[in-house]
Amino acid sequence: MYNSLIYTKNPTNENLTTEEKVSNLFQKIKKFSSKYRNSKSNIILSNKKYNSDIMILGDMPSQEDIKNNTLFSDESGKLLNKMLEAISININEVYLSNILHFNLAKEDEKNIKKYESLLKKITQEHIAIINPKIIFLLGSFPLQILFGKDYSISQKRGQWIPYVFAQKSIETISSFHPSFLIRQPNQKKNSWLDLQLLQKKIEEIKSLDNA
Repeated sequence: MYNSLIYTKNPTNENLTTEEKVSNLFQKIKKFSSKYRNSKSNIILSNKKYNSDIMILGDMPSQEDIKNNTLFSDESGKLLNKMLEAISININEVYLSNILHFNLAKEDEKNIKKYESLLKKITQEHIAIINPKIIFLLGSFPLQILFGKDYSISQKRGQWIPYVFAQKSIETISSFHPSFLIRQPNQKKNSWLDLQLLQKKIEEIKSLDNA
């Protein structure tokens, strides 16, 4: 029902600017969020680094993010910053977003599973607008929304999986969400291996671009 309400036949996005495309996407997200939240201020789409080649997708904004109106503004954000710094990436130069763009109350988290196909459509449109060369997924939720319920973060983390849609193929890798690493610090060693793979892929792409 919500799919048909939000994804009706719209004019093509081809002649719109990135900001206009993002605005259209925001309106779809706003319609969806009204199922749970009625305030526009509860939605945080991204950090607006539209020209970045690297797109990082988490699960949803934290309550602290909503309060600060900034993504990854909590302890998990501080850890993400350190993780990226370790492979010479400035967090302010990558595109940060989430699969879900508003914070859910605990009682709503199970209910969101009914809308997985809609979240996938929203995410596909989001990815198409940004058109990154690399997608870095944080946690099981974004991995399963993009690739399906059979994709387990414990089994698929650290593996490059091409995300193919609309005649595009984008290099995609998943790892543990920083919030999980705070709870399970013993997994940081595996996260470090994933980050090294990310760093290597970035260097390969830069080398090809400069060839």
